[in-house]
Amino acid sequence: MNKSILASTLLAVLTGVASPAAFSYCGGAFCTMNTNWDVQGVWDKPGIRLDLRAEFINLDQLRAGTKNVSPAGLLNTHDETRTLNRNFVGTLDWSINDDWGVTFRAPLVNRAHNHIHNISDGAGGVEAEPESWKFNEWGDLQAIARYAAYQSSAGEGGFRLGIKVPTGNTTQKNSAGELAERSLQPGTGSTDALVGVYYHGKLSGAGWFAQGMWQQTINDKDNFRPGRQLSADIGLNFAVTPDLSLMAQLNLQHKNRDTGANAESADSGGYSAFLTPGASYRVAKYFQLYGFLQKPIYQHVNGTQLAVDWSIAAGISKQF
Repeated sequence: MNKSILASTLLAVLTGVASPAAFSYCGGAFCTMNTNWDVQGVWDKPGIRLDLRAEFINLDQLRAGTKNVSPAGLLNTHDETRTLNRNFVGTLDWSINDDWGVTFRAPLVNRAHNHIHNISDGAGGVEAEPESWKFNEWGDLQAIARYAAYQSSAGEGGFRLGIKVPTGNTTQKNSAGELAERSLQPGTGSTDALVGVYYHGKLSGAGWFAQGMWQQTINDKDNFRPGRQLSADIGLNFAVTPDLSLMAQLNLQHKNRDTGANAESADSGGYSAFLTPGASYRVAKYFQLYGFLQKPIYQHVNGTQLAVDWSIAAGISKQF
């Protein structure tokens, strides 16, 4: 089997499906889109690939269930208004041989969050007090090993097993010294196990893939335990020219409620489905540019949470 095809297939299941959902009580999020070479083109040789992806995710819709809602304005509560996520995700992938490979992933989180704290105005009414947080911090690192269990001329499939380690900060405060909620922090404070399967096949003039990933916390910190996640991606790519490819993905995710004394359990977790068209262009033999637009087609949140109307990702990838 061509190792370049195997490497691109294996990459499909590593980064996009292990990210938090694109909705959150406070709005901490990464894109659920898959930005790997299985849907952008095959590798020309085995070895090391470096990838840098930039994401723009503007969560400005307050949602309850499947509907947008207005802030409640209840005394001694706070109403979320907006979270702007501008993430940068670096990936190093090493295809060791036809069967084995390993991927390392490091996110840099640039996040701005605003909400309204509803306090008493001293006259029996409610006064809206705005609060905000801004930070630029490293998030949690991932390391994932992969094994190709099935290889043929029709397609490839296999397994992967990895870990997310708590390298991200969980103690970010604003200028007034107020600690950000745990769902807003750049790191979760938890160690998570990642287990998944994938399959990549070929069609006439195109390729397709299907993949799934389970993420489960195995060790938590400070009474905050992120809800377990199940993700699935289905994608199709079509080569318009030898250098230009068009792509489409369906990205599905289910996240359970967060738990613990420091969690907003009632307002966490949910279901989402996103349609994600994109394109990639090879500007040199081992150098590629790509971009995606992601649009939700279904979002159901538990309680009341911020949700996204659209997001984008663009990146560069270089093979050595």
